[in-house]
Amino acid sequence: MSSQQKVDLPSGCGICGKNDGVRLCSACKVVPYCSVEHQTTHRSAHKSDCNRIKKCLVNMQREEKALREDPADELTNSVGHFWKIRSTRPYMHTRLDYRAALTFVRNVESVRAQLDHLQENLRLCRSDNLGSRDLIPSLMVRLNQDQECYDFMKWWATSANDNHYDWSNMSVPYLDIKHANPLEQVDCFVKGSIDIAHLVTLTLVKIKLYFILYASYGAQAKLGMSDKQRAIVDEMMQLRNSSIARHPNVANLTSLEIATQLDNLKAQIRTLYDAVNSMNPFVWPEFIDPDESLNSAPSMYSPGSKEEMQAVTMWTWQSWNETFGALEFIYSVVKGQPVAFGL
Repeated sequence: MSSQQKVDLPSGCGICGKNDGVRLCSACKVVPYCSVEHQTTHRSAHKSDCNRIKKCLVNMQREEKALREDPADELTNSVGHFWKIRSTRPYMHTRLDYRAALTFVRNVESVRAQLDHLQENLRLCRSDNLGSRDLIPSLMVRLNQDQECYDFMKWWATSANDNHYDWSNMSVPYLDIKHANPLEQVDCFVKGSIDIAHLVTLTLVKIKLYFILYASYGAQAKLGMSDKQRAIVDEMMQLRNSSIARHPNVANLTSLEIATQLDNLKAQIRTLYDAVNSMNPFVWPEFIDPDESLNSAPSMYSPGSKEEMQAVTMWTWQSWNETFGALEFIYSVVKGQPVAFGL
């Protein structure tokens, strides 16, 4: 396990990374190019993924067209509860296929497209029979939308678990939790009924919070640090681009309050780690070395199984891999070692 490394999520031109004046590939619509020359150069590497995405997009558009031409016009009249209507299922299945095809392109543009697509799935089918909610949080984290991610997961842990919530009533508030305190305790997550993928991503959000606060604390004490410690703090400071760093409960802490919150966060992370381990003991060891799980796509699985672990790893691991220090943090916990970034 390498120390404190992360793999950045690329953006911009598929060849040079330039973001200004780029145009998206007209077929897949997720790989930008700054020039025809760079698009031509990249074609051999991009062709397979591009054709896969284009094929799924065409299939999805065909099914959407069929729905719009149907006299029932379900896309207008039945939004919110699509899965109860059999005629919408071919369309929803093609939406699943299209999202899966997008994952073969690993860049910011693809992650944004996946997130928008899955959020539209939830608009069409509130009760989420397709499991879009399992994938959405890690995509938000990859885009530094950590506050939005926390709000999203808290809604599913609280409002969605209310036995009186009326899924068929489109006037009832939906995903309406905004700006929840990300430093609060995790009781509502670990004591309720929640998807394991959410718990895994919540653990990552809390680790990112820990690093954000550690960076704020460390920035004030840089003179007493070694070069290596200062480099770690500088790397963590980049996490302050996260939307969660702007939450008043995070941004306005004093040095003394930060030290207290760091201890609280370590305890919360341990609680979440134990909760995930209780639900599926295969998950955390696999995160150290995911091996084949990143390419596994189990169609069915039972709680606590290796197949469930493979699905969770496939959905969430990249968000950990793209977060500085996160995998090392969980590696330390798995191995029973002191957390490397403690004060």
